[in-house]
Amino acid sequence: MAENQPTPEELQNMSPEQIAELQKKNCVFCKIIAGEVPSHKVYEDDKIIAILDIYPSTKGHTLVMPKEHVPIMPLIPQETFKYIFSKIKYLSKGIKGSIPAIKSTVFIANGAAAGQQSPHFLFHIIPRDLNDGLDNFDVKTKVISQDELIKPLKINLEKMMQTHLQKEGKMLVKQPSREELAKILKDNPQLKQMIIEKPEELKKLQEINPQMKALFQGIDLDKLSAKLKEQANKKESSDSKKEESKETEEKKDAEKTDNKDSNPKKEESPVPEKEPDKSTDEDEKKKGNSLLDKISHMFTK
Repeated sequence: MAENQPTPEELQNMSPEQIAELQKKNCVFCKIIAGEVPSHKVYEDDKIIAILDIYPSTKGHTLVMPKEHVPIMPLIPQETFKYIFSKIKYLSKGIKGSIPAIKSTVFIANGAAAGQQSPHFLFHIIPRDLNDGLDNFDVKTKVISQDELIKPLKINLEKMMQTHLQKEGKMLVKQPSREELAKILKDNPQLKQMIIEKPEELKKLQEINPQMKALFQGIDLDKLSAKLKEQANKKESSDSKKEESKETEEKKDAEKTDNKDSNPKKEESPVPEKEPDKSTDEDEKKKGNSLLDKISHMFTK
């Protein structure tokens, strides 16, 4: 066993911080960064370092890594990760021009199963040329059902992004589908009324409210307002006609009652009570569906 290396029992009793510190002490790349191990350094600043790979795939194969010891990508501090990505395109262009090479391949092997062989997270920048002997990372394809993957992937990714954005004080805003927007308007009559009566105020609200902006993204609010107004007028006209029809029926019933009272000797079979109009709910449902259809068509300007 190497000198100063902990025993298995000692490893089990170590805290995560102690294990991380031990990994850092044994990391060859941390020793390169500290200058304890020689390397061919091509770039360095206060956050990252770039060195030539001692086992290159092509001439100029370069490794770019954070100076802070991080074993895998998910553990990299956000600001460090942003900084590395902001530099990669310039490093790649500089390396490609120095070789020179036609193109370059930039890739990350994140975790052992993905081919990561180093204990320190890093990028590979590999200058490429025609007939350079590499196979362009020709990954074999398989027949895999996408139907069983799409739902859990969407749910998990949305949760992960929501958690990530909440840490930044932001919010993940998802644009609703046509059906979802139609239901939102149906369940929120005040919002619907605002679209009908005050579309200009809603436009102003969009500029300062990201949720409202996402909700009506790609929708012509003026056209939507006109359609909803037209639909509301039709419904009002229909309700008015129904009311008139109801009053007419009531007058007819009253006249029949008067005629019956004026002829008491003539016996008539009792008139069955008029059953409630069962079609009312169905009519309202059809109107609601019609409204949803109209709203759905407003998604294109």
